Amino acid sequence: MRLTSLCANPLSRTFATLRTMSGSEDCIFCKIVRGEIPASVVFEDDVCMAFMDIFPVKTGHCLLIPKKHYTNMLDVDPDVVAHLAKRLSELTRKVNNAMKPDGVLNVVANGPGAGQEVPHLHIHVIPRNHDDEFRFQFPKGYRDKMAEREELDRVAGLIREA
Repeated sequence: MRLTSLCANPLSRTFATLRTMSGSEDCIFCKIVRGEIPASVVFEDDVCMAFMDIFPVKTGHCLLIPKKHYTNMLDVDPDVVAHLAKRLSELTRKVNNAMKPDGVLNVVANGPGAGQEVPHLHIHVIPRNHDDEFRFQFPKGYRDKMAEREELDRVAGLIREA
């Protein structure tokens, strides 16, 4: 569901407007980093910040972002990725310990085609239970036919050489 269909109050409308803007000046997550918009912060350091998602899929849904503006994983510095990975592991453990879910889902969407709505790199950390209504599913029938090894090798080569 798109955020704009949920915008019933002024804060939601402000969020919907900000999320469509690009660049660090108008980026809602950059505004959170600068303290211009309130956030329920879980932790922060010089490189990144973790805070609660204001539209949680489940109670305990957090976001981990780099403080510097990167649109997505395609333009982030490798050292920042390494730091985010370390802090993601820590945040995932904390969410697991606090919320006691059946599992924890970590999701990164890179670009609008992948479902990214806020143009600032962010990693969702979502506690999950077997009986929850949230679904992150592969298309039906994707396991009906195994890929041919030759095709897998061909695509692996394309990716390796890119």
